[in-house]
Amino acid sequence: MREYQIRNTADALAYMVDCTLATVSSMACLKSRKKCEFARQISIAQKGINWMKEMHVSDISNRAEEINKNYNGSVEKWTEQWTKEKESLNVE
Repeated sequence: MREYQIRNTADALAYMVDCTLATVSSMACLKSRKKCEFARQISIAQKGINWMKEMHVSDISNRAEEINKNYNGSVEKWTEQWTKEKESLNVE
């Protein structure tokens, strides 16, 4: 979703969740990050996804769609695709 597509409060929530998920994915790829800030962003994104479900806000064309379909709605599980990869690179 793009900012110009926002027409109502549901769209605004979906947009904000998508932006937060973009921040989470960006932070997940960093070589070094503050763990507490990363956890905080994950928590904010998770709360947003939960609200989207509770309020029946569409997640189509949003990162939340992938999380709901492939990661059972868990932002933390979604981030493992990057954090596990980083751990395996550090082990070798």
